Amino acid sequence: MEQHTDTKTRRLALLVAVACVLQIAESLLPHPIPGLRLGLANTLTLIALVTYGFGYALQITILRTILSSFIIGTFMAPGFILSFSAGIASTLVMGAVYWVVLSLPRTRLSIVSVSVVGAIAHNTVQLLLAYILLVRHPGIFIFYPWLVIGAVVTGWVTGIVAGNVCLRIRDAHAEEAGTVHATGDIGSFSPRDYAPGESVLHRTPSVVKVAAIVVLAIVVLVFTETRLYIGILIALLALGAVSGASPVYLLSRMRRYLFLLAVAFLLPVLFNDGAEVIVRIGAVRITREGILTGALYATRILLLMMASALWVRTTSPADMTHGVTKLLSPLRVFGIPVHDVAAVLSEAWLAIPTFWETVVDTFRVRNLKKLRGVRDFVPLLTDLIAALYLESAGADARVAGGGGSADRSTQHK
Repeated sequence: MEQHTDTKTRRLALLVAVACVLQIAESLLPHPIPGLRLGLANTLTLIALVTYGFGYALQITILRTILSSFIIGTFMAPGFILSFSAGIASTLVMGAVYWVVLSLPRTRLSIVSVSVVGAIAHNTVQLLLAYILLVRHPGIFIFYPWLVIGAVVTGWVTGIVAGNVCLRIRDAHAEEAGTVHATGDIGSFSPRDYAPGESVLHRTPSVVKVAAIVVLAIVVLVFTETRLYIGILIALLALGAVSGASPVYLLSRMRRYLFLLAVAFLLPVLFNDGAEVIVRIGAVRITREGILTGALYATRILLLMMASALWVRTTSPADMTHGVTKLLSPLRVFGIPVHDVAAVLSEAWLAIPTFWETVVDTFRVRNLKKLRGVRDFVPLLTDLIAALYLESAGADARVAGGGGSADRSTQHK
């Protein structure tokens, strides 16, 4: 029997897919300043906040972060933990500021102001969590002024783009939203890290693996026993060997976290109060305690990264969604529609290839080498995000109106 999701679920799934595509596209771009990103996906959160309200914006932030981590291969890795938490905090702050804008029309705040405040909140929460959970050294706050300056710049750019897209949506004719590209092949967009197999880890139910990785993350973030870390490292390497994930593959994942690893190790080494001095370099004292603390912090990040890599390596996208849904099932007692969450994740996953084609076509037409700064970059992003948003609206209208080819073919049978 054919199942149909309601309009809200379908619309949310399409918007989540668009946000995922933007986040994935940005992850493939070079980042000259470590730890600082433009936040393309945040533009969709802003647009959803203006067009559909706070509830949609928050759900998009949560679900696109989870789904993107499935595809990029960072679920429950350090970057995911920081991005997920900071994204929620940023959306809460933007929702509050936007409410003030609506409640007090005389305030001179705009969507750009909302975006800048959200970007500052995002970077602030990320740094605080990095300090509390990963790098428990106050020296990490030396980066805060630069992160705030970067947040103002990136928030300004994404705010302008989001504002331009909102104007484009308002002025768009209904027929302009009806053009939908042919759906891409979902197999061509599978996570690059997933490798099918018949190992014990492959056959382990996804919900068990999700629960295990959550427990592991809690243990690693709470305890600091060296022997415990060594035992976990040996267990992860053994699981990798059993599942066909070589140590080279697991360690190669460190490239995504080299900056965070370097900060986690070097801050305790260069700035510490240890008594057992190994070497002096000018005013800097390298102590045994500093080296051990730095190694502990770096190992914490390494273990989280390896566990995430193993989970993505041995779990198909469908099983990922199923496992997360099962893990969230106890939340039903609080009124959270877990079935709807699973439906959104599944539909968004199927819609991603369609929107990815739009991104590829846009960058194929526009020569990125000819971009001469923000003046050229903002219109490009506006065109891209407006096209994705209008395409999602067109797809939503097609399905809601029963215009899909699948429906027609069913009627002919």
